Parts: sequence; C-alpha cells; structure tokens
Amino acid sequence: MTWVVHTGDNLDALRQMPDCSVDAVVTDSPYGLGTPPDAMTMLRAWLDDGAMPVKGRGFMGKEWDAFVPQPATWREAHRVLKPGGHLLTFAGTRTQDLMALSLRIAGFEIRDMLGWLYGTGFPKSMDVSKAIDKAAGAEREVVGPSRWNVRADLKY
Repeated sequence: MTWVVHTGDNLDALRQMPDCSVDAVVTDSPYGLGTPPDAMTMLRAWLDDGAMPVKGRGFMGKEWDAFVPQPATWREAHRVLKPGGHLLTFAGTRTQDLMALSLRIAGFEIRDMLGWLYGTGFPKSMDVSKAIDKAAGAEREVVGPSRWNVRADLKY
C-alpha cells in the first residue's frame, strides 16, 4: 500500500490531482473563529460563486483561520475523491453549522457528525462556593452532615 502526503496550499495541491484519485480526505480545517460575515451575503456568494472574500483574522490573529473553508475548496476535495470516498474534517463548535453547509453546497452528503466533548476551564469535583470562601480566607460553620450524603457505616 502506498501513502502520499501532499504539502502546500490546499487548493494548489488539490488542483494538481486527477479526478477520482483519492480514497479519503482527512483534515483539521480552519475553524473560522474570527468575525463571521453577514450570513445572507455569504450564502448568496456561496450559491453563486462558491466563495466569498473574507477579511479579518481568526484564532490567535491568523488570517488563514478567519473563516471556514468555503464550497469552492470542498468542491476540489469532492472532485478528487473516488466514488464512495469519505471526507473527515474537524470544525469548531461555534462554526460547525457553517462547515456542514459549506460541505453540502460543495456536493457532499452529510452522513454522520461526531461530537468531541471535553471540559476545560471549570473546576471539576469541587464545591466552587467552598473554594471561593477559602480564597477569601472565610471559614464556614459546620452545621452537620448533609442528609443527601449520609452513609450508615459512618459515625458523625
């Protein structure tokens, strides 16, 4: 089995590939976390031209991340895929709807979507009110065990 990795600008690389020559496209595309364009203007442009110029910057100020890949990009990926080939791409939670719409307009059928659920930035297994009291140097009065957390084998 032969594997080939193409590097460079994605559209340039895709345009150099022959039709129906790729088994799968797997990509971690830009999430487009910048300021989104007006939805109606974007949709009209996507339906008419497959793309719309987007100005601005996305995550960490990067221009390449200003917006999700547009239908013109996905059409090239669709063109190079063999019949029955699959595309797997990641999307940001705030822009996954735009990513799916872009893929649909490009000719892809959305079969399944997987959610990558993760928690960050919020303390787990912690009573936040107690942590706030501790940080403030306050001490709580103990009034007895919780009736919801009573175990018969413990003596209070």
